[in-house]
Order: sequence, then C-alpha cells, then structure tokens
Amino acid sequence: MAEGSFKAIAIGTLLVVAISSTAFFYISSLSNDSDITNSLDIASLRISGNSTDILYPELMDASFVFQEGNWIISASFVDDSEGWENPEIYDREFSVTPEEVEIINLSLHEGLNGTHPLEISPSVLLESNPHIGFDIEITYTDGSWIYITTFQTAEGHIITNSGTDTIDNNLLSGTVLQPVSALDSFVTAIHALFSNHLDMA
Repeated sequence: MAEGSFKAIAIGTLLVVAISSTAFFYISSLSNDSDITNSLDIASLRISGNSTDILYPELMDASFVFQEGNWIISASFVDDSEGWENPEIYDREFSVTPEEVEIINLSLHEGLNGTHPLEISPSVLLESNPHIGFDIEITYTDGSWIYITTFQTAEGHIITNSGTDTIDNNLLSGTVLQPVSALDSFVTAIHALFSNHLDMA
C-alpha cells in the first residue's frame, strides 16, 4: 500500500479507525467457567497502527480473549487493493497459547530497555505533527499500566507514560524516548504470531 492510502483509510472511509487514527489490537482476559486460569499478569493489551501493514499486512484490529487455557484472537483486516474509497473488510479467528502472548509482552519490554530518554518535551516533538506509527496500551492484573506511542520521524521517536489506576493516554504527559528501532523485535513478534497461524489457514 502507498502512504497516501494509509492516510486515506485513517481519515476517510473507516471512521472506526479514524477515532484513534489507527488500527486496533485489544487483548483482554475474561472470566470463564473452566478451572484453567490466566497465568499471565496481563489484564488487557491494545495496539493501534497508523497503517494496516505496519504490524501485519491488511490488519485493522484484533481482540484476544482468554478462554479455557488459550487466547482466542478475532481479527479484522482491510483490503484496499481496489481503492481506499471502497475497501473490503474481512475477519479471521484463531487461537494462540499463553506462551505466544507472553512473547509479545516480553519483546515489548525488552525493546523499551534498549531506549533512552531525550531532553525534549512531548509538546516540542508534536509541534511538527509527526505521523503515528502505532501505539500500545497494556494494563496488568496489579492495576499498573503502560501507554506507548511511536512516531514515523526521521530519527524515530517514542512517547511513553505509565502509572496505576486510570490510564493517562495524553501524549503531553509522557516521556520522549529513542530509538523507535528498539521495538523492532516487538513488531516482529506480532507479525510472526499472525503469520504462524494465518499462513497455515
């Protein structure tokens, strides 16, 4: 897809994407009648991408639901090969193991450990209106959370914020980090997860 197509999808036809200017992943742990419990400390995880190809080709949104020992993924995709004015949206569903979900979580935090803070404020970074790459919002079972937004700047920037209780997704209250390439392993983990299951479908 061309970059213009990405922008057109985000601001034009797909209003659900335009609300956050991105595509959505949402991972949530739901209660169930099984004796098998969620062994991860993740309560929810949401990822948004400015283009549907950043994390996996044509991926628009996905929800991960913990059920009977596995995570069920219900994903939506958008095919705009016929033009962004008339995109085709289609759905897929598959299951993954808790270990696969944990790989995503660990790759994110390992990537963040490879970043360093910059001595500029979020407001300075946002003055140039940089394009969002994707953002990530994770809440944990202890009530803590982390919110991360990546930007497609020449240098590659990240704004991150964390805390407890109510999630603060105001970019102006975060910290600016570099380099965004530190999260490449996270992007690879997301792509591998979908490739391993959808390519076999």
